[in-house]
Amino acid sequence: MAILADIKPYLRIGTANTAYDNEITDLINAAIADLKLSGVTAESAVDTDPLIKRAIAVYVKANFGWNNPDSEKLQETYKMLKNHLTLSADYSRFEITFTVKDSITAVAIRGAKVIFNGETKYTGVDGKAIFYTLVGTNYEYEVTADDYIADDDDLNWIDVTTTAVAIAINLVAV
Repeated sequence: MAILADIKPYLRIGTANTAYDNEITDLINAAIADLKLSGVTAESAVDTDPLIKRAIAVYVKANFGWNNPDSEKLQETYKMLKNHLTLSADYSRFEITFTVKDSITAVAIRGAKVIFNGETKYTGVDGKAIFYTLVGTNYEYEVTADDYIADDDDLNWIDVTTTAVAIAINLVAV
């Protein structure tokens, strides 16, 4: 993880010193998870995007060690950065969950093909396929499965506005 070497100087730790690497790595992962939970896609940009990198650095600095007199101020700074990232369409992605079930038995259909916004995934044993996308309107999706047909042949569209979306799909056995 290249970001580890970038974060150490913020903590006044030399890159050759590995004594705190586990703690710092845990804090980096916690920051990434927190950003993701807020709808910010951080994983692919941690090493390259300056705003993502800065948010992670501030989070780590705020939570590193026990006697940090600046911890509260740094936590507030992190929250402000996270809010800005969350509100930006360039950084916010939302989780779109398709749950595909048999319309009669309500049993999850494994292996259903879900095409959403040009990306294809297959449902797992729980009948779910999860996608991530930016805020937008009129995203097209299609769901098919062997030995099943859709209730209708119409194109399916959803709008992603400010939150995650859950879509329940019921297919009819043929």
